[in-house]
Amino acid sequence: MFEKMIEELKTKILEAIERYLKSREKVPPRLTGLITAQETMEELSIKYKTLQKWEAAGLRRYQPPLDTRKTYYKVTDILKFLGVDE
Repeated sequence: MFEKMIEELKTKILEAIERYLKSREKVPPRLTGLITAQETMEELSIKYKTLQKWEAAGLRRYQPPLDTRKTYYKVTDILKFLGVDE
């Protein structure tokens, strides 16, 4: 009986860990579907030079409507560029 309880506990712990890992794998939703260059570099742990190379290889950059120097990328464009299916 005690062994059965231990097995059930192990199963529940493994299920909880699996749910947690699946939730971590999801791309966080964004209202506009856009991400700044800075956020992209932080989330993917890349440098600005890498983003420049990606742009040269075809990743599209989006300028904001306001007069700022910030650049944006569509999250879906980045995922497609990296070959990741949503």
